[in-house]
Amino acid sequence: MLDIFQTSLSAEIMQGTQVGWLLMIGISILGAILIKGALKFIEVRLSGLIARFKGIWDDIILQCLGATKTWVLFFWILYPLAQSTQAPNGKKAVFLFFVFASSVQIALWGLKSIRIWRDDVVQKKLPTDGESASAIRLIATGIQGLFLISLVLVGLSNLGVDIAALIAGLGVGGIAVALAAQNILGDLFASLSILLDKPFVVGDFIVAGTEMGTVENIGIKTTRLRSISGEELILANKDLLESRIKNFKRMWQRRAVLNFNVGYLTDNKKLALIPQWVKGFVEENSLLRFDRCHLMNFDEASLKYEIVFWVKDPDFNKYFDAQQGLMLKMIQKFDEEDVSFSMGARPFLVQKGEQGEEQNLLTAPMREQDRPNGVASSNPS
Repeated sequence: MLDIFQTSLSAEIMQGTQVGWLLMIGISILGAILIKGALKFIEVRLSGLIARFKGIWDDIILQCLGATKTWVLFFWILYPLAQSTQAPNGKKAVFLFFVFASSVQIALWGLKSIRIWRDDVVQKKLPTDGESASAIRLIATGIQGLFLISLVLVGLSNLGVDIAALIAGLGVGGIAVALAAQNILGDLFASLSILLDKPFVVGDFIVAGTEMGTVENIGIKTTRLRSISGEELILANKDLLESRIKNFKRMWQRRAVLNFNVGYLTDNKKLALIPQWVKGFVEENSLLRFDRCHLMNFDEASLKYEIVFWVKDPDFNKYFDAQQGLMLKMIQKFDEEDVSFSMGARPFLVQKGEQGEEQNLLTAPMREQDRPNGVASSNPS
């Protein structure tokens, strides 16, 4: 009797009658509930076992088990049962639902796996490298988008859609979109380049072309700087990378050049001692490192010296504090030694002539008796 009943049920299923479909649906529902219960039991058991293991694969397995949907299991069981029937329309409908359910389930597994990988990498990099963490988030979003597009194309291919023509159409459309949005795409890739290559990071003081400021934010399209005068500068990432960037935050020491002039009437011995005085003042400050000090040039109205020294701290305020201290010591020493700084004016020497008139020795005509031997008079008379 049981054999006859089983044979009858098999016949109903094979012929695709209403009773047969009800039987297949019932079997699929029951099987889906049992399998989901088993997966839940395995998930609970594994969560306690692999909690002490490091890595992301155990987390991916647990998340995928939890993300398995009961209705997807239903169609996975119903599909092989429906293939044994002789109802082509029913088989085709089940196949469509099977492809859709499989695509949705694979999408859930894939997106969760990518998200777990992203969170793991970001968690490791965030304490020390926040910019790379932002880049990882952006890359993960791009991977998720490509994954979904690929999954849709594979699903359409299984449904009999000619994806070759679709891909060709998408390619032409993609070129058109790329041409229309080339500036946006250029800034997007420039943003990735900045975040991965790190020519600068948030907090760095940079000079890009004629603009300068402290980096406050690196976005997808623009980078925001806070200028010295306080206003916010918004620069396109593409333009920023195409310009020459000076990053002062990564400067471990600062080279300083200081020029000053002294008068021509300064005593020769003191002129030779000036570099030694300056060297001593520089070496008194532990923040400074002396390089050189030389009499550099004969200007029209003065003698020009040049000092070169290094500030061991790149901080701009410390650099000016050190230079100010050096200049104050020079002013004090030159005042003690009666050495005067020249402001670029010619010295004006006054001498009384024989009749008591005052003459500027540098501008008045030279008398014949005062002219050195071999120097002809400029007055032909």
